[in-house]
Amino acid sequence: MIIYIVFGLLAGILILIAVVLLAFVTICGFLAQYQRMKVVSPTFLLIILLSIIIGISSIFAWYGKPHPVSCAFQPWLLGLSSISMIAALCAKTFRIWRIFRSEFVRQKITDAELLILWVVLMIPALVIIITWMIVSTPTAAMVDRDGTQHFICTTGGFTGEPGGYIFFGVLVGYGAIVLLLGVFLSIVTRKAPSTFNESKLLAISIYNLGFLSVVIVPVFLVVQQINPFIAWILRTSATLYAFTATMILQFLPICFGIVIVDHCKKKQMRVTANPSSQKNPSIPSYE
Repeated sequence: MIIYIVFGLLAGILILIAVVLLAFVTICGFLAQYQRMKVVSPTFLLIILLSIIIGISSIFAWYGKPHPVSCAFQPWLLGLSSISMIAALCAKTFRIWRIFRSEFVRQKITDAELLILWVVLMIPALVIIITWMIVSTPTAAMVDRDGTQHFICTTGGFTGEPGGYIFFGVLVGYGAIVLLLGVFLSIVTRKAPSTFNESKLLAISIYNLGFLSVVIVPVFLVVQQINPFIAWILRTSATLYAFTATMILQFLPICFGIVIVDHCKKKQMRVTANPSSQKNPSIPSYE
């Protein structure tokens, strides 16, 4: 059907853009070392981009006739990439909070320390999915939906049908916890100097991902029982929307700043305090 082609082309274009951004971040952040790129943690920008690429690619696991292998890959591709992206956003904002939490003490936090935080946030998701694969192994089966036979992904393993929904709920619940961590960090960093303050962009990104979890997931679960094809359209649209919105919010300002504002020239960025704050924090080390 034409809709499969449209979604496939759109996903391919978005993946290509993400790959170009990977090269852009690598060149500007690690080779040329633009300060505008360095202050936004290029290592975690790469993690976000890789998560976006995997997340967008996950829609192809739902293409064609369901197979036990493709059904098993779905939680890995979409679930882990979503939580990885959220965890990377949280790590970026945690760095800002750690640097500016004290007005008088210069703080330093390395990418290695932040990577530990990212790994810690990813471990529960890995445990949930591995347990899901063992206890309630995804499989494919023919089921009746509203009087029509559909070949869809369902739950096998030791538990059968209820188990998949339970593990799905646990994974979504853990994702919500990580989102709440991001909300907290965005609140406590709202008065950071504007040069380093990404809390607004993080908050908007969290809103989009929260919309995907809170609104789309329940609707999808209901529609899935009625019409799996409509549910597929809903899930695919929501997936592309969430990852694309995050990519735009996180990378458009950076690209605009380096290419348009700085004209691809290295410029020193002056740190200015948030006007709403009466205190003027000292400039910390952010390497």
